[in-house]
Amino acid sequence: MSVFKSVLELYRSSPSFLSEHPAIYTDSGVMSYRELEYRANAVRDLLSRQGVCQGEVVSVCLPKSADAVAVMLGVMKAGAVYHPLNFDAPPERNHRILADVQPKIIVHTDSTCCYARHYPVIALSADLAHANPGQDALINPEDAAYVVSTSGSTGHPNSVVIRHESIENYITWKLAYYQFHAGSMKLQFAPLSFDSAISDILSMLCCGGALYLVSADKRANCDYIIDVIGRYPITSFAIVPSLYKRLLCFSGDVAHSLDTITLAGEEVTAEVLAEHRRQFPAVRVVNEYGPCECTIGVAASDVTHHAGSEPPPIGRAIANTDVFIRDAAPDAAGRYTGEICIVGISVGNGYLGREPETCLKFLHHPDTNAPYYCTGDLGYVNSAGELVFAGRKERTVKVAGNRVNLIEVETAMNQVQGVSQSAVIFHEERLKALCVADRTVASIRHALSEKIPDYMIPSVIQLSETLPISQNGKKDYHQIADIFSQQAKQMDTTDFRVENVVTQYWKKILNVQSCELTDNFFDIGGNSLLFIDLIMEITKAFDISIDLSQLLEKLTLQDQISYIENLIKDKSKEINE
Repeated sequence: MSVFKSVLELYRSSPSFLSEHPAIYTDSGVMSYRELEYRANAVRDLLSRQGVCQGEVVSVCLPKSADAVAVMLGVMKAGAVYHPLNFDAPPERNHRILADVQPKIIVHTDSTCCYARHYPVIALSADLAHANPGQDALINPEDAAYVVSTSGSTGHPNSVVIRHESIENYITWKLAYYQFHAGSMKLQFAPLSFDSAISDILSMLCCGGALYLVSADKRANCDYIIDVIGRYPITSFAIVPSLYKRLLCFSGDVAHSLDTITLAGEEVTAEVLAEHRRQFPAVRVVNEYGPCECTIGVAASDVTHHAGSEPPPIGRAIANTDVFIRDAAPDAAGRYTGEICIVGISVGNGYLGREPETCLKFLHHPDTNAPYYCTGDLGYVNSAGELVFAGRKERTVKVAGNRVNLIEVETAMNQVQGVSQSAVIFHEERLKALCVADRTVASIRHALSEKIPDYMIPSVIQLSETLPISQNGKKDYHQIADIFSQQAKQMDTTDFRVENVVTQYWKKILNVQSCELTDNFFDIGGNSLLFIDLIMEITKAFDISIDLSQLLEKLTLQDQISYIENLIKDKSKEINE
């Protein structure tokens, strides 16, 4: 461990602290380190005037912005516990989270928001009162630093507590491992409610570097991302592999300043690494692993040159942390595979308000009494002594980097009036649901949008009279997967008319049997990542260049067909001229 007690000391010791060096870039402007510190101190003082005491939880429900970063720092400066809420999540889900967290106060854009009925809410003001420097709370290493909430196996979100010593240990390791410095600049993708956003923000602020915040509506806009990387001296970014795979299709020659890319949140495939090496052979790739219950990242591996049939490793444990395999047994390949468990300073304090879940996942060694966390992930140690991820024990999956417990999705579906039964699976990298209901799929989607975030809503929802049942009387998820597999029809490649080709790609990508010309892509199961897949397929099929922003204005099947027909005509004219 380092000599620091909290990550705030690392921040205050950075070479750019209190300088005019840019700290945060957004589409609307730049905030310097001096201004960031002023705003953070103002937030600290505001919380003090509101009666927030050391150790109390402050929930922050703000869209991504430079001021939202200042609030995070301000909460920690006050000695309070930072709890980021997803600003875009349905209030119903946030209310379930808040019931466990029981915050002292909520920072929001609107003091009269729906949460104000149950908790004190303050709106972040643009004209915060003058702050007094040097009055931060004294922090003990064992004090709670932040709380993050994640999908739970009981159908209820879990909120885990992380200590100051844990986040300070992680950031200290990260600065050394990645060799970040004052000239570093990170493109920041993750939503602020994710612990990976805390990692991005604090690692840059503690090395004196800069951040470029990517807003929620731009996160999957590959054209926009490539433009930012091309215009700014971006040296690194952390991204989920599924999104990076799509980004590589748009990349072009933009790696003039990139030196490191971190892949995290999902399993990394050899296919993505091979394409990365083809396009960016000089750019380092790190595969970082860690559940939010254990301070962001607990293991990492440099997989830049990984090749071969074995999956890319998730590496070795970070400083003051250890990873071991519990209940290991030989698998079909003769490898000793078991549950990945984590021990050491990285392990969090458990779930707020969820004692049974805490006792189930956070255990103590019978001999040493050392706390360790059971991840539910399976893994084994390869011949090089590195840990390799080998799947999940439970019904938890990653959807575009978001941890989703399928039980929570099923619980939400079963709470929709008119739905009597449901079964949710992760099939072909997408959430799919079979349900027994007396209402339309569109109305089910609308009801779910008020209960769970968009990324948890199945991209395919199919109605059925009954659910397949296994011999032991339980839902047969294997049969359900077979149903969806059998429905994946081969594309009709004999008809090359634009209307037919585009329609076939809609059916393939959305996994629907039919679609009408008036259908809206996002209304029948589409999302931003699937939209990028659609563009990639159509671009290859017709050998044309598609402007993402223009196609986003044409979301019905008919509008897209007309748009693509016009692009083909324009290309034909250019060739003839």
